[in-house]
Amino acid sequence: MADAHGTWTVAEAKAFCRMVEDCDLYWLEEPVTADDKTGLAEVRRASAVPISTGESEFTRHDFREIAELRAADILQPDLAIAGGITEGVRISAVASAYNLRLAPHLWSGAPAFAAGIALAASQSAGFILEYSLGANPMLHELVREKFTVVDGQIEIPDRPGLGITVDEDFVRRHARH
Repeated sequence: MADAHGTWTVAEAKAFCRMVEDCDLYWLEEPVTADDKTGLAEVRRASAVPISTGESEFTRHDFREIAELRAADILQPDLAIAGGITEGVRISAVASAYNLRLAPHLWSGAPAFAAGIALAASQSAGFILEYSLGANPMLHELVREKFTVVDGQIEIPDRPGLGITVDEDFVRRHARH
């Protein structure tokens, strides 16, 4: 996987895709700015590399536009900004209707990560999760449970709700007074 963070022009993104076509990339994420959905579609049409996008989109309507333009292969809603689980289910329905895949963007913290797990695991379009191995206390310390990955697989919580318990001591230590 490669992530351009929406920084390339359409021409740069198309050139990159040509250069890496034989590298078997799983996807190229956000090759152009999220505001340029037509440009994204142009990159997608010119590329054999699957295109993913969505971490900067806000509603199912944004994702529907991407799907209608055939601008991506993988939709990546960030549930912290895209309306939570309910809107995530609607976005997944868009993905399913257009034969696209769903890979929730999961970087903001443990509650959003747990919501993304629930969404990906419960929707037919869901197939993969992003997981940060970096030092992110909001992901790795905010809740008591650990999101353990074994052989590339994450355990889906079987507890009620999102399956997490906020560590109140962590919140107190980091709360502003």
